[in-house]
Amino acid sequence: MYDKLLILWNNEVTVRSRMTLKELLQSKPSKMVTCRTTCLVSDAVTVMDGHNVGSILILDDKGGLAGIFTERDIMHCFAKNIPLREEPISNVMTPNPITLESSEDLSTAIKVMSEKKIRHLPVMENGKLIGVVSYRYVVSCLLPEVIYMADDIC
Repeated sequence: MYDKLLILWNNEVTVRSRMTLKELLQSKPSKMVTCRTTCLVSDAVTVMDGHNVGSILILDDKGGLAGIFTERDIMHCFAKNIPLREEPISNVMTPNPITLESSEDLSTAIKVMSEKKIRHLPVMENGKLIGVVSYRYVVSCLLPEVIYMADDIC
């Protein structure tokens, strides 16, 4: 019984892990939340809360990716007593975040996110920002198959 699960697991995960980031972004509702580098931290947090997301992508004056601001950055702001209503996001964001091209597959994304200990990964295509994927969403793409197979075997 467990051998059957392992074989099914390996085949399904292998197929899904080859899915590209572009395919992943096309399969999910788009939630790319952005703000400019001049945005105040408090405004960014309000936008993140309103959209129920864990990160906001920071764009420069030309619309290019300048940085990312995440829930972890909010924690750092509180720990350092940074005045959220006065501080520009550019002072506390993570500049030049790690990105992947849309042609990369899910297995690459999981590997990069795990190794770099990041939960949100901006996705680029020909130098242009096209979306962001979260570790939770990438992993959840693999889980339905595992749950289905476990129900089928038990």
